[in-house]
Amino acid sequence: MRFDLIVKNGTIVNTDGLCKADICVKDGKIAAIVLDSRDIEADECCDAAGKYVFPGAVDAHMHIGEYNADFEDMQTSTMAAAVGGITTCVDMPLNLYSPSVVNGEIFKAKKELLGSESYVDFIMWGALVPENLDKLVELHDAGAAAFKSFLSGGGNDFHAPDMGQVRQALMTIKEFDGLAGFHCEDYSIISRGRQYVLNNKIDGRQAFCDSRPLSAEIIATSNIIELARETGARVHICHVSHPRVAAVIERAQLEGVDITAETCSHYLTFSREDYLEKGCLFGCAPSLREKEAIDGLWEYVKKGVLGCIVSDHSPGMPESRSDEHQPTYMSGFGISSIQTVFRTVFDGAVKHGCSPCILARELSENPARRFGIYGTKGAVKTGFDADMVIVDPEREWAVKAEELYYKQKVSCFVGHSGKGEPVATYIRGVKAAENGRVLVSKGFGKFVG
Repeated sequence: MRFDLIVKNGTIVNTDGLCKADICVKDGKIAAIVLDSRDIEADECCDAAGKYVFPGAVDAHMHIGEYNADFEDMQTSTMAAAVGGITTCVDMPLNLYSPSVVNGEIFKAKKELLGSESYVDFIMWGALVPENLDKLVELHDAGAAAFKSFLSGGGNDFHAPDMGQVRQALMTIKEFDGLAGFHCEDYSIISRGRQYVLNNKIDGRQAFCDSRPLSAEIIATSNIIELARETGARVHICHVSHPRVAAVIERAQLEGVDITAETCSHYLTFSREDYLEKGCLFGCAPSLREKEAIDGLWEYVKKGVLGCIVSDHSPGMPESRSDEHQPTYMSGFGISSIQTVFRTVFDGAVKHGCSPCILARELSENPARRFGIYGTKGAVKTGFDADMVIVDPEREWAVKAEELYYKQKVSCFVGHSGKGEPVATYIRGVKAAENGRVLVSKGFGKFVG
């Protein structure tokens, strides 16, 4: 058999170990993994000597939907994903300036739009809001991989359910073995904190942090755990910011609650001191925590309690990410990181003594399993899509604004540096990006379902 592609001489990284072998690709799938491919013919050959071959990253938390065209769109965000080693996006249902994904009709329309615009493969979250509790089955039937709720309030047409509504939703979602994901910050705490800041016009970055205390995250997470315990539903806690939250989740996991959780590259890299010293580019929700929390989160990553590392890519305009243009309490928040998450986490993992296998688990296998696409995505194994990221562990990098594919070159990661970088990204056996350049066209990405 003649193959379409052979990736040779690299070290394959999967959750279950490292393997020096060659990967043979046919019709977009990994057709064989062999120790020596010298006598095998292929149309294309990639020499990965001295490099790791990771499974393509599955980013389970990305806001890639149709935003205000001035600051981001599907094309720019998914081009950044491809360059950064992300081969499958899991798109969040909350959109600015367009309807959120609250029913099957909107889901199908957005799916079609993403299919025409995306540079990488994708699946999609559906919404869980008070107004669509009778649409959850409809969204599931349309192909929603999970259902997202903001316990912190959300915005526009994306409202926060109360705990009674969450309980009702979980009972429905349990019936079709769906997955519910939650932004866990208690609405009553943070809304009162924000209102106090607004009413009193308290300017300053510390005031923002004080308005979103750690207690709000712990309380909301604990509430979801109890409802998951009662209903038996599968739940996922988004963007865990602190090891104390991870400890609550670990206890629930040990007690048999069907709960997973994620953290973000920014919580594993930056601290509250960065926000206080450098400004609102580092503003996010939940807010960054103290420096000691970074090492604590890495320990829960190692243990697998935090089973996914995500970007929570959330773009914005330069003026909305700066308190030089308006009071801090009026500044927006959210971090653009889709292009940098893989390299940042690789560098951080090395510094924290993590095996590359842990990254394969956190960036690929676990999110693929939890969101129902493992077997197609999530590993470099025979029969899987040939989604691969070639990583040079010795290449040094520094994030430069002009190299970002974001429409607005705004990110707190600009200026951050490290070692270990994705140098080529393959999606279904096609080289989608190499050395910072996108090589495929819009619409190359496919819905995985």
